[in-house]
Amino acid sequence: MKNNRSDYTPLRKRQFKLYFQFSMIAVCFVLVFAVFYACAGRKQKIDFSDAKVIQMDQPSDDTPVAVFETDMGTFKAVLFPDEAPKYYEYFKGLAEDGYYDGTYVNMVQDGVYFIGGAKQADAQTTSDTDTTELEAELSTDLWPLKGALCAYTYDKNSLFSKKKLSTSYLLFVDEYELTEEEQKEFNEMTESNEVPEEITGAFEQYGGVLNFSQQYTIFGQVYDGMDVYDALCGVDVVDSESLRPKSDVKFTKVYISTYGENKNDEFFSKGHSSEASSDETASE
Repeated sequence: MKNNRSDYTPLRKRQFKLYFQFSMIAVCFVLVFAVFYACAGRKQKIDFSDAKVIQMDQPSDDTPVAVFETDMGTFKAVLFPDEAPKYYEYFKGLAEDGYYDGTYVNMVQDGVYFIGGAKQADAQTTSDTDTTELEAELSTDLWPLKGALCAYTYDKNSLFSKKKLSTSYLLFVDEYELTEEEQKEFNEMTESNEVPEEITGAFEQYGGVLNFSQQYTIFGQVYDGMDVYDALCGVDVVDSESLRPKSDVKFTKVYISTYGENKNDEFFSKGHSSEASSDETASE
């Protein structure tokens, strides 16, 4: 449902939570997984013992892909309708209606994430902003690795309930570089088998933001145009409070295609890198 609120309050409130979550990585890095294991097991009854990382698996030709054409170039993300069916259908509908064409990248925190899909550069809600809220779909097989495509998700608390809700805004995960101390803690966590080795190994290989785990609806993985993606992740911002890009950056066109029409097998066979750009995409 659309409305005429002058500011998208959940986004503004969630901005502080993002700062808080990121700042706490160094303090509670080792405890992150233990906490969401306990909470998920107690409240959502999710079994993480069989958790996997499927976003780097080779897609079939009919796998849906989102193509993001921007002021700075084009990047592409394979989508996972089986893992986030409701949000996938919602996003697909918006893309097919041209909703994201001309929307802005409105926040960039270097080395952590960027957010896009806003109708205004300052993320204020307009009459044509889609403010639909969907319950988060948290998959145990999709993780906030570098290039993860997420729905902007926030906590909505009331006296009787607590929900995670996803919106039309899109959050793209970058790569947080661990300090020596954090890397040591990560290695200890890996060696102690606190989490499945496949998951810790994926963060070690691909990078990402571990502290975003089980916080957002993840429904895609960027696999092509990583040079463009890296450039977007490093856009200069006005200040550290607003995180708004100094120069406007837009999604000029966002549309749905298939992997068969947008192949880049090298990404999935060797892992991502800045050099795995669209220029290297396989033709067949």
